[in-house]
Amino acid sequence: MILSPKTAEAQQFQASLSHYSTDEGLASNAISKIKQDDYGFIWLSTWNGLSRFDGYNFYNYQTGAGSRIPKLHNRILDMVIDTQQNVWMRMYDGRVFVVKRSTDMIVNAFENIMTSEEAFTSHPLMVTSSGDVLVNVDGVGLYKLRMEQNGIQSQLITTGNLVVTSMAEGYQNDIWLGTDKGVHRMDMSNLTIERKGLFLDEEICILYSNGYNIYVGTESGKIMSFSYGQDTKVLHIGDQRITGLFVDSHGVVWYSDNREGVHRILPDTSDEKTFTQRVTVPDYDGQGGEFDEVNGVVWIRLNKGGYGYYNREKDEVEYFHNDPSNPWNLSNTVNARLELSEGVIWESTSRRGLEKLEIQKNTIERLQINPNEEASLTNEIRAMAFDSHRQNLLIANKAGELYIKRANGETIMVNKNSDGSPLGRIYGIYVDSKDNYWLCSKGNGLYKFTPNAQCDHFTIENYRHGSNEYSIANDNIYNCVEDGEGNMWIASYGGGVNIMTRGKDGKTRFIHSGNVMHRYPFNSHKKVRCVAKGPDGNIWVGTTDGILIMSYKNNKISIEQVKPSEEEPSKILMSNDIVCLALDRQGDMWVGTNGGGIAHTLGKDSKGYWLFENFGSADGLPNEEIRGMTFDDRGNVWFSTDHVLCSFDTSKRIFTTFSSLDGVDETVCSEGAAVCMPSGNVLFGTVNGYYVVDRSKLVASTGNVLKLRITDFYVNDELQSPRLTDLFDYYVPESKKVVLPNHSSFFAFRFASLNYQLQHRVHYQYMLDGYDKEWQNADRNRIASYGDLPTGCYRFKVKAFLLESPDKFDMREIEVEVPPYFLLSTSAIWLYMAAFMAFGIWLLFWRQKILEEEEKMRVLREGPRRQRQLDETDDFLIFLNDYLNLHFSDPMLSVDDMVVAADMPEDKFVLQLRRSSGMSPKEYVSEYRIKKAMTMLETTADEIAIVAYGCGYLDVAAFNRQFKARTGVMPSRYRDMHKA
Repeated sequence: MILSPKTAEAQQFQASLSHYSTDEGLASNAISKIKQDDYGFIWLSTWNGLSRFDGYNFYNYQTGAGSRIPKLHNRILDMVIDTQQNVWMRMYDGRVFVVKRSTDMIVNAFENIMTSEEAFTSHPLMVTSSGDVLVNVDGVGLYKLRMEQNGIQSQLITTGNLVVTSMAEGYQNDIWLGTDKGVHRMDMSNLTIERKGLFLDEEICILYSNGYNIYVGTESGKIMSFSYGQDTKVLHIGDQRITGLFVDSHGVVWYSDNREGVHRILPDTSDEKTFTQRVTVPDYDGQGGEFDEVNGVVWIRLNKGGYGYYNREKDEVEYFHNDPSNPWNLSNTVNARLELSEGVIWESTSRRGLEKLEIQKNTIERLQINPNEEASLTNEIRAMAFDSHRQNLLIANKAGELYIKRANGETIMVNKNSDGSPLGRIYGIYVDSKDNYWLCSKGNGLYKFTPNAQCDHFTIENYRHGSNEYSIANDNIYNCVEDGEGNMWIASYGGGVNIMTRGKDGKTRFIHSGNVMHRYPFNSHKKVRCVAKGPDGNIWVGTTDGILIMSYKNNKISIEQVKPSEEEPSKILMSNDIVCLALDRQGDMWVGTNGGGIAHTLGKDSKGYWLFENFGSADGLPNEEIRGMTFDDRGNVWFSTDHVLCSFDTSKRIFTTFSSLDGVDETVCSEGAAVCMPSGNVLFGTVNGYYVVDRSKLVASTGNVLKLRITDFYVNDELQSPRLTDLFDYYVPESKKVVLPNHSSFFAFRFASLNYQLQHRVHYQYMLDGYDKEWQNADRNRIASYGDLPTGCYRFKVKAFLLESPDKFDMREIEVEVPPYFLLSTSAIWLYMAAFMAFGIWLLFWRQKILEEEEKMRVLREGPRRQRQLDETDDFLIFLNDYLNLHFSDPMLSVDDMVVAADMPEDKFVLQLRRSSGMSPKEYVSEYRIKKAMTMLETTADEIAIVAYGCGYLDVAAFNRQFKARTGVMPSRYRDMHKA
């Protein structure tokens, strides 16, 4: 949730917890600082390296001897990020290093200074609003550093006989220095320190600026303040060294000294109060209090242990899921913390590792019909409907109460039959074409409510099972629907389908398997949960053993059992246990099942069997047990699973899951209880109230709030950075253009939204402009892969959006240049000329290369049956082919694996393979896998995804692109071309 004072004062924050450690890729479990850059990346300085986190993956920078950077210690004590997003680190030994974002390289901040061997600092680093970094070098003075394109520019600021202890920036971009002889102003125009200062008899240990006022903490225990044109003030006189200082937006002064806890001073009364927390693992070092204010909420790390937020109404520092009295809570000994405005708290505690606490926003509310009622059935909502004519919302519970909520806010409750008896457990509500209300009860049969003009009084008719053979089949009624002839179709659990019609005598009668419906398959389809009208007016019947399609016309009953297609066995229902049915506005029937996910009709095969498209866990469903289903005004499908709400965008074919972060808790959802209101709100019944999804609260205010970034770039499956490889001298994700190293390079971009509160709901689409014809949906890996593109310039685009507001997206772009084959490049032409002048030597070499390329394409066309014939005399290739034949399907197969198997040094292995095949190891494996895939496509009927997985590809889209790049056609087209 967005943090606000009102929320903080009204209740304790509820949050979900995620824990990360070295098992998930964190550089070290011992974290010293947590920062966020302007892009949204989370940076973690640790005792064994630097980590960048995007919410999914850790990207680590090695420190210490393993980094091969001279003098770089492995532990990081402090970290700041400048305005260019470079990351400056103060190491354990006091040296300063910086990650230059444009190259992704770690450099010594003082590498171009003669005294770099002696440049140590024991003080925090400071970033000014103009982008300079100030470093207080022990025994030398202040350095002003700035990262430029050609390196770090530095200027030494002489401090004379002053020992600088702290720094703060005023409102005119001036810098104030706390020293052992008071506070002095530094003129940034000429980098000189004014000798005339304030509090000259005090040794200053800490400064704080709120942009206008400067607050001063001293070694003697005093707190003073001053501002331009005003007298200095003494706010506190104590006898303990001030170790932390902060002023919040209400003017409350917060400080810590050597004592346990923190203290606050009210601005109007000067009243002081001390706050402490019980701590099971004390921080004996006492690093001082830390304070930060996020959207009006003050978050505090207490001195010597304790962490929480200030409840201004109670005047208390509340625990934040870390009360030691609850053993399930986190430790409140916090080593590092970061609070984000979107409602995410990052912590590293005495438990070590990284904790992510996402404060619940509760944009989705769960309301109760009667919050004061203890009886569980009262708030168990099993039936919902909307009367569009009268604008009434109808809600019924298992306690037998019908609530009619009018548009004017009035609510009418009915819980008695006309004879005064209870209605019973209500499982379904239906509004017919004459605006009558039909209530389906489990145990008390079917009710017809005929309202008066004001809809405040009803004539109630109750239909029960009796001795008359044309009475309703049984009294356990779940659902009903009206057909085009005015007949009511009734789902009875245990009695099959009932058709309510009128006989020649004008009396109501129920047709079912117990009288004239002799062809009804009662034994297998007696338990009916739901009925729905199909696109042709026929009635679809959902039972615990499949679907029936029925009609009743001219006194004739038609019954069709939906059977699985033999022609397309992949397009059958994944479960015959039907829970709900709903027809969308395109005329497709949607089916919610128990254990088989959700499906919709695709039409029929040549034999007349219905075909279905299924969606399950592999497609993004959190659970394959569907409970309720409805459609919004955009045609999207909304449905509930066991205890999670979901939506499916039918045009983009993307699922969105709503969980505890959005207000959806562990409450179990009810079967069949779902309705969409004219306002666009979607309602779902549960065993304890009903959810109200206000879709207007689910939209993004702007696309920028999603903070989309391209996070990684790969070439031939290898992560690229000048720090890791020598292919590029710039960091591609931070650049505007990338030129591929050669024409045949396979490349990929990875991306992520860096809004950690919305991240679970963000979807991505990408396209390579000039190659892709339309936007592609990204899968869960958030990777877009391409390879062997025609020569030219392309533009890679990726956008992030919420399904509820797809037009408010964030987008990133980068130009991609694919060079020509070397033999067609300008450099090659010069070589041809040189070769011609050198008596055709290079021309012959060029001709030989062409012949090799032609032979390679010939082998590719002939497929893997020729693989062993490449060079039977080459023992090396024979061995390698035998090894790949056993391991090519392993997606984790690496060059190291092949090198170990060959028992030869890696450089010799690579050289031998190039001599034998003209390819690198990764190119050879890729070609081998494609050939295997060609064989599988020619000889088996396996789905494309099975072929891809069988050949070692985890990403089917990447497989399709590589296959097309190698063969010129997609896998499906290739199979069609090679059918017998």
